[in-house]
Amino acid sequence: MLNLVMQWLPLGISLIALVLLFVLLGRERKARLALEAKFSAMELVAKNARQQHESLTKQFNELRVGTMGMSQKMAEIAEHQEALADRQSEISMQDPDGRLYSRANKMVELGADINELMEECDLPKAEAELLMRLQQISQTRRR
Repeated sequence: MLNLVMQWLPLGISLIALVLLFVLLGRERKARLALEAKFSAMELVAKNARQQHESLTKQFNELRVGTMGMSQKMAEIAEHQEALADRQSEISMQDPDGRLYSRANKMVELGADINELMEECDLPKAEAELLMRLQQISQTRRR
């Protein structure tokens, strides 16, 4: 019997080794499939990230171009506003009555009464009253 066991022992060991080999190959295949699935998922994530990056780059470039255009337009508006302010100053210097009314308006803002306006600015009573009334309306609207 020992002789019989000794004859079949190499075959049994080979059979066990073969079974172990199939088990290990099965596990390796499962691990490889899991890694391939993870790799595919990572490729998809990378592809989506590239697409999003391209979209954001395009949006950024559009915003940059728009901002440059707006900056240029604002500079033009500032130049135009400065020219208008200069022109307004020139006109107010050429109009002595305008300076007189500006002074009278400033006096009203500082609290002058009708008599002071009439005396200091040489205004008729109706104009002094009108300036006082306009100042009151202006203050009421600010509140």
